[in-house]
Amino acid sequence: MTSQTVNPHASGRGTTLPQQLWRNAQAHGDAPAIREKHLGIWQEVSWSGYLQHVRLFTLGLIVLGLKRGEPVGIQAENCQEWLYSDLAVQCAGAIVTTIYPTSSTEEVRYILGNSGARFVIAGDQEHLDKALELQADGFPIEKIIIFDPRGAGEHRGGLVLSYKDVEALGAQLDAQDPKRFEALVFAVKPGDVYDIMYTSGTSGMPKGAMCVQSGPVEGARSMLQVLSMGRGDSWLSYLPLSHAFERIMTIAVHLSSGCVANFADSIDTVQADVVEIQPSVFGAVPRILEKVKTSVDIRMGKSTRLKRALYRWALGVGMRRVARQRKSVDNFTPAAPRQAVGFDAVRPVATQWTWRDRAVHAVAHFLVYRHLRKHMGFLNTRYVICGAAPMSAELFEYYMALGVPIINAFGMTELHNIPSASMPGHDVRGTVGHVLPGWQAMKTEDGELLLRGPIGFCGYRGQENSVLEIKDALGWLHTGDLCELYDNGYIAIVGRKKDVLITSGGKNISPELIENKIKASPYISEAMVIGDARHYLTCLIELDFDAVGDLLQSRGIAYTTLRDMAANPVVIQLVEAEIEVANQTLARVETIKKFAIIPRDLSHDDGEMTPTRKVKRGQMEKQFRELIDAMYDETPRTGAPANGPARAA
Repeated sequence: MTSQTVNPHASGRGTTLPQQLWRNAQAHGDAPAIREKHLGIWQEVSWSGYLQHVRLFTLGLIVLGLKRGEPVGIQAENCQEWLYSDLAVQCAGAIVTTIYPTSSTEEVRYILGNSGARFVIAGDQEHLDKALELQADGFPIEKIIIFDPRGAGEHRGGLVLSYKDVEALGAQLDAQDPKRFEALVFAVKPGDVYDIMYTSGTSGMPKGAMCVQSGPVEGARSMLQVLSMGRGDSWLSYLPLSHAFERIMTIAVHLSSGCVANFADSIDTVQADVVEIQPSVFGAVPRILEKVKTSVDIRMGKSTRLKRALYRWALGVGMRRVARQRKSVDNFTPAAPRQAVGFDAVRPVATQWTWRDRAVHAVAHFLVYRHLRKHMGFLNTRYVICGAAPMSAELFEYYMALGVPIINAFGMTELHNIPSASMPGHDVRGTVGHVLPGWQAMKTEDGELLLRGPIGFCGYRGQENSVLEIKDALGWLHTGDLCELYDNGYIAIVGRKKDVLITSGGKNISPELIENKIKASPYISEAMVIGDARHYLTCLIELDFDAVGDLLQSRGIAYTTLRDMAANPVVIQLVEAEIEVANQTLARVETIKKFAIIPRDLSHDDGEMTPTRKVKRGQMEKQFRELIDAMYDETPRTGAPANGPARAA
């Protein structure tokens, strides 16, 4: 495949993550590995310093009695101590068990119980309190280690130790046995389980997907053959390190490429930090990119007439170029069911630039794009990688119009990797790009996507004997996603197999595609299509409070709460118009006939969303049963009006 470039940094050594850390420290000891903002000042940690922290914490865990193969729960915000702890648990031969920082006490109870962890690492007092509550209830927690000991108070010294306390224990063992740590590092093997990562739990309790060392190590090397990253690159870590996407990038790709991992001061400062850092590689979920776009729209709406005119002109220039360069799957040949398509079959569709395109785009870049990209934090960005959830074609093309090199990537918890991506210049509308080196894709007769490659998945915790239900004997992982696979290696995701709606008329409909079209609106934050066993489709809508609020203020319309906003006739008409725009692109059976605006924000705490803001469909249907029933009643009940119809049923 002549059009693919091979990255010289992709040949990093080490067959496990701990060995990669060791070799980075040996080869680039004084070079920066980590940067973290503390009290407004960016502080650097070298690769040697990184390894030293891992050394001491590993040995401290050994002193505390941690055994090989034992799980250790980590619940914290992203920080350098998480990386040290994560690698130290691996070096000790134990298993990292990830817990989202926002997980409730009951969710923590379930994960610790399912994994069998007796050691818990907590980020701060909030996470410590959850562990202490469980321990007081008789849960078998033997040691709690806290990064930030403020608030630990009387608990310190016995059950609870600070991170530095553990490092001090490790320093004592290191002085007594200076070769112990190196022996531990090289005792870790590629087939050892290195983490238990819990799925989002959209349709029930989360499952603990176990992964062996070889998965992320080989997967990162595969990705780096086409994603050129090295020690000169910087990455901002802010998505939870309990999430597959962040673990791939901040651990596996970071160790394999040698790039610098940056940690924000807090989750609240991320937007300011990305502007300050201007990272060369940035990762995001679609919701974050939607919010960045909305903030630009709001800002431009308050700008001078000249600036608004320049923005509209420049965006028009970009959109026209995107339209001329837009590539679709219309001329692609679908692969036959059970036909394996690998990287050797990939034929990228390259973007063609005319001299006129380049000249006009250069002017627009000088006048508008560079200022916008600096405001977004993307001025020096070579890749913006979007993963974890489907991204609408409209949002993708907005960033392309601004010259942002965006990548739409596919992955899942069980993969612990990114097997396909839309590389800049080779993107195709409506796809998640093509399979990457080392990977093969295949679709079943019913359209399910199967993948084979450097998959480290070895079963679910507590269900180890059922691994063949998702990863068959030939190594194909059954993703549960419906797809269209083409013989040139490109993949289009249609939706989740379990989410397919079957209307009363017998039509099979994937709600995800419809929802993405609706969420392309800047005024709509979330959409959930209803219609299983119904004779028409309806939709629950969550408003984007900032965007709708800015619109109402510009029109001089007062509101106090989101409930007031949701009931406002102007807002109802606005949402109706946005849904009508989406309906125009859908087949008649797929159109939304009625909708209801949810009068509050959806949240993880209320059980409607996962920690990564994926909708829990079953819980949503329970929570908003009255709103749903009203959309299918001729006479809606009092207090539960349907804010429609968006189109006559």
